[in-house]
Amino acid sequence: MPSKDFNRSVFLNVPHDAGYERLFVALVASVVGLGKIPHCALEFPDYGSGRLEKIFQLLKSCRHSVHDLSRLGGPARFNMPFELGLVCALQRTDARYRYAVFERRAHRLDRTLSDLKGRDPFIHSGTATGMVNAVFAALGERRNTLGLRAVREVDRKLLAVARRLKAEYGEPSVFTRTIFLELCTAATELCSQKQHLIGP
Repeated sequence: MPSKDFNRSVFLNVPHDAGYERLFVALVASVVGLGKIPHCALEFPDYGSGRLEKIFQLLKSCRHSVHDLSRLGGPARFNMPFELGLVCALQRTDARYRYAVFERRAHRLDRTLSDLKGRDPFIHSGTATGMVNAVFAALGERRNTLGLRAVREVDRKLLAVARRLKAEYGEPSVFTRTIFLELCTAATELCSQKQHLIGP
């Protein structure tokens, strides 16, 4: 049974490495800016026989999911296409599930994942601005909580929060459970402040 937040929940299936960190901050800011709730595998420990089941249950609790397949080269990264496959299977049995594929460059998906041929990915060009634009294109609705310009401002402020959190926790990246959850909280607060300034 989906949770009460099913329609607002978005699963983020993305690389967890330092090179992707800037895009990840922009992704979190954008998802929250659209009034949605980001989730990802960071919420669970990276070990234990029950981790896959927990990730699958989390996927099932999210109506939307974002799958960034932009990382190529070694070492091979199989988590992203694997989790995309899980969502494709879910959608075959329940049409409520929606997924968006993100890429860095146009047309590359035809070569890297030909089974999805005919489905256009959302292109972020490897930039924070491109990520915000891609999220709005993929998940935006008529009643967006914030506009594109406001979310870009939230993203810039959230980047400063991310840097502070890494320093406070002594972590080399934002890809820990604690920092991810704090980033989501900070993004919610920043969006709420922005919404208050803008007004209804």
